[in-house]
Amino acid sequence: MESELILEVKDLGNIVVRLEPALSPPLTYARLGKSLPIRSNAIKYSQVILIPLDLGLVSEGKRTSLKPYEVGYWVKKRSLVIALGNVDLGEQVNVLGYVVNGAELLSKLNGGYSIKLSIR
Repeated sequence: MESELILEVKDLGNIVVRLEPALSPPLTYARLGKSLPIRSNAIKYSQVILIPLDLGLVSEGKRTSLKPYEVGYWVKKRSLVIALGNVDLGEQVNVLGYVVNGAELLSKLNGGYSIKLSIR
């Protein structure tokens, strides 16, 4: 069953990420669900948006790259990461899903925007 990760960005709106538990690493997906809701700050760095979120060291990923608007958990950075383009992180990432609504808001996250993360 699919669920959605909602990123509520104050003064901008919501970004909706479709999570795919059937494709996601099971431990990462379970820890994400247990850690939410939470508030964090978004940081734009080159072609990615980083959202600090410590799920522990759970390296279950087999990929080191993300396609545009894919969302994953970057273990070494202890952050959710949203790709704005094709990116090679050079380290394993646990892919969780992809942005399905609000992608246009991602380019506006230049500074430390406060974000509330929740699952519905």
